[in-house]
Amino acid sequence: MNQLNGGIIHYARQVKAEGLESQFIGKNFVFDDRMGERITEDIISVCHQCDQPSDHHVNCANDDCHLLFIQCEKCGEKMKGCCTPECKTIFELPVEEQRKLRKGKIKHDAHSVYKSRLRPNLREVLKKKSV
Repeated sequence: MNQLNGGIIHYARQVKAEGLESQFIGKNFVFDDRMGERITEDIISVCHQCDQPSDHHVNCANDDCHLLFIQCEKCGEKMKGCCTPECKTIFELPVEEQRKLRKGKIKHDAHSVYKSRLRPNLREVLKKKSV
């Protein structure tokens, strides 16, 4: 395995400066607010909700989930930035109701507490999607 000296971003700048064809295609995920740095215009991933081409990373808008996933603009609007209909339902609750969920006073069947966050039960979500 080889490692790029300076990383993908440095490589992309070198390729552009020298007018070369990039061997890296698409968008490079970065661990900051940008969530991605476009290297080429290729989109090699799909929206996790509608399977349309997308490379836009999103943290679920439900504060107790914040699952990192890929969501297209259309689904982002429809789902209000949430990863599942269950998370959207929680996201739309009044803040006080959300706090009750976090404290475990209300149990929601489609969610489980994971590392102090209320996360979708992804096995159940995927099972429903495949039916």
